[in-house]
Amino acid sequence: MSIKETIASLITDESAAHKRLIQYVTGQLSQGRSLAAIVEDPYVTNRLNPMERRALVEEPEIVAAAQAESLEEIRTRLEELASS
Repeated sequence: MSIKETIASLITDESAAHKRLIQYVTGQLSQGRSLAAIVEDPYVTNRLNPMERRALVEEPEIVAAAQAESLEEIRTRLEELASS
């Protein structure tokens, strides 16, 4: 399965835990934290592997909340972690 296919399958996760992570990330973004710092936060890293974190930054709510954040930089870094 390609990275894009894996990410697409992870984005469709509708579990309560996944929704809480989305709420956590968007809440942290609204408090002024950078998305790069949030995806490295222990709350996130203890619950998601690098590929799951990579998929998390594709969630529409997070993309909208991270308007000014450089998503491409984060995507690349997490893909590198997922590949190692």
